[in-house]
Parts: sequence; structure tokens; C-alpha cells
Amino acid sequence: MKWQIQQAMPKSKFKISPFTNPSGITAWRLSGTLNGKRIRQNFKTRPEAVAQRQEYDVEHLNGETEGRTVWTTLTPEENRDAVAAINSLKSRGSKCSLAFAVDYLLQHYRPPDLERQAAEVAQEYLDKRDRDCLKGFITELQYKTIKNEMQWFQRCFEGRLISSVTSDDYRDYIEKPKNQLNNRRKPPKVLSAKTWNNRRGTLNTFCVFCLEQKYLAENPIARLPKHKHRSHRGTAETLKAETAVALMQYLEGYSGLTESKRSHRQKPGFLVPFFALTLFAGIRPDWKSGEISKIEPRDIDLTTGVIRVEPEASKVNEKRTIKIQPNLKLWLEKYPIDEFPPIPRGNIDRLLREVRTRFSIGHDVLRHTYISMTVGAFRSVGDASLQAGNSESVIRKHYLDLKSTEEADKFWQIVPTGSKFPEMEKKDGRFVPKKKAAS
Repeated sequence: MKWQIQQAMPKSKFKISPFTNPSGITAWRLSGTLNGKRIRQNFKTRPEAVAQRQEYDVEHLNGETEGRTVWTTLTPEENRDAVAAINSLKSRGSKCSLAFAVDYLLQHYRPPDLERQAAEVAQEYLDKRDRDCLKGFITELQYKTIKNEMQWFQRCFEGRLISSVTSDDYRDYIEKPKNQLNNRRKPPKVLSAKTWNNRRGTLNTFCVFCLEQKYLAENPIARLPKHKHRSHRGTAETLKAETAVALMQYLEGYSGLTESKRSHRQKPGFLVPFFALTLFAGIRPDWKSGEISKIEPRDIDLTTGVIRVEPEASKVNEKRTIKIQPNLKLWLEKYPIDEFPPIPRGNIDRLLREVRTRFSIGHDVLRHTYISMTVGAFRSVGDASLQAGNSESVIRKHYLDLKSTEEADKFWQIVPTGSKFPEMEKKDGRFVPKKKAAS
């Protein structure tokens, strides 16, 4: 029965339309006629204009009601409130009585136990997620996303009670371009379905927290829809074998930023372990909080020929084992991570950007190359899936048949300068020393 009370209002006599000020900021104009007087008001946000329009609609409906003299025990204020409530029911096309509506409200509406300011609750939630990040319950990247959303939320709803923020408020909040609040003279960005879903998910978790703390009686985000969207990701971008050769040769002689002073130079080859682990082992390359930043020397076992990525280091929180191919072993023996840590000192962001720019390497290209070369050389989607930490369907969709066996074999024979790749054969998803024929 609740839908009868919440049906959409008929077309209002007052119009809301966006317009751009000379300063370049978009505002909202409310216009119409009330009691013979022309109304024309400007508002910074659409929700403010909608709220004022609702007041004018009620005033307009009250003005059309024919006056009559009746005996009542209601005060003038209570009588006006009852008239406004009945007009609101009529305007929404509801046929239920005011008494029914009040009875329904008393049965189903539960006010929050605690009234708190929206900005205070957002900060309380942010502090909790900060502690979760320190305990390892969420990643730094997740915390950064939550922090950005909560700071934005605090700015938009400062001075409001958290219980007063409605589903429509959340909808307008998600759709509002952030560049408008920051007064940037840029056209509003079109919100993608993926961005909508991501922000809705973050806010939904926040509202669940508010429910648990009894700051809310119900979750307003539950009324907002999730949008279907198609992934535009196609064939993965990879390096050719000859480009990988040139990259590793360049890194062996690279000692720092080209414009740096001699005193700031580092030992040649200091970046080799970072690129070797991401290119020949598929370690995820996010140096701030990703797998490469959490790999320890004890995780790399050259004796057994495996790299162990523990759950706390893995992006998907699952342990996996990566086979160390002979060429990667040669790289790690010449440039041991005890001496050449995967995340070296200095401005790592600028160092990586300089190398990546020189070879036109995107963020995940090295990992994409590893997966495609593994599939190309050993022709096992399942094995590549286990080592890379991706599903088999993802491997088939984005990496299968990207590299020929010949190019993949050439890739797995890239070794340091002065080293020689021994005679090898393939067995169980790795290169092993070739057995000599019996005499």
C-alpha cells in the first residue's frame, strides 16, 4: 500500500531549468506564477530548487481550496497542517484518507534513535575505515577512495542531519559534477554507469554503518538503482619480444633520472628487479600498495624455483605460486633483491615514469605481456590462470593467441648481458634443462 502514498506528483505549475552564469557556474532557476504574482528565483543546487517548488505547490493547492466554516478542536496551525496533508495526498493521486496515511506512518515509520550531523557521522565512519586499513582489512587504495567520497559528502551536506538526507538527495549528490563545487570552468562530466555503481556502493556501505549505529531508521541508498554497463576492455596491450629485450638492456645501464646530478645517481641496474618481477613473473606493479610493494626476499625461493604471493600481498586475497623461469632466475641472481630492492630509494614515481615514457609502456603492460607470453609458450590457460591470479575466462578472453610460440620462446630466453640461456625443453609449464640423449 505504500506506493499509493509515494506516487509521483502531476506536472507542477512551476518550472526548474538550469542556466549558466556569466562566471561559468551552472545554477537552477525556479519560475512560475503564484496567486497572480510572477515567481523567479535562482538556486545553487537543484535539490534546493525542488524543495522550494514543493512549498509553492502546496501553497498553490491551499489557495485553490474553497473556504468553509466548520466547528473543530484543532488549532489554526493544526488545521492548516491537515489541509496541506490532504492536498499532498490529492496531488499524488492517492485515494486513501488522511487517517489511513497517519495510521500507516505510525506503523511503518521508525525515527532514528540518535540524531547526528551528517558531517560528523561521515568523519566517524572515515575514522573507522582508517583503523580497518591499518589492520589490513581494506587496502590503502580502498581507503583512499572512501576518504575522497566522505570528504566530498561532508562538504555537500554540512549542517544537515544524517536522517534528513533522502534518497533523492543521494541521487542528486552522486550525479552532481565535482568540478562545479570547485568552481572550475569546465563542462560537467557525463557520469558513466560504472562510476555511478562504484559511488553508490561506497555510499551504501556508509549507510549500512549508519543503520548499525542507529543514526538511520532505513537505508536510503536501497532505493537507488544499479545500472548495467558493459566492459569496454578488449585485447590486452602487450610488448613485443624485441621491445622487451631493448627494455631490459636499457635498464642494466640505467642509473637514475637523466637530468639528475651525478651525486644523485644510483647503481646501474637498480630498477632491474622491479621490471623483472613484473615482466617475467606477472607481479602486479602498483608500487604504492600493490603486490610489488609487499614482496619480501623470503617470498622468492630460487632453490625450489617459485615465488609465493601470500594472501595479504595478493590483490584478490588468495595465495598463489609463480614458477621462476630460468631467465628470471638469472636476472635475480645477477641483481639480487637484497642488494637491489624491488622498490628502490628515491622518487620511484618519477623514475618509473621516465622509463615507461621512453618505451611507451602503460601501467599493466608488463603484466599483460607476462600472461600472454606464458600462454603462448606453454599453451595452458589453466596454468597461466593459477600463476597470474586471474580466472580462466579472463585469460581466454583477453590473452589467448596474442603471441605465437616462437615469439614467446624468444621472450623467455631474454637474459642479462654476459649470460647465456642454456639448452632447455618445456615440461610442466616451465623450461627445464634438456636431457642428454642416452649413448
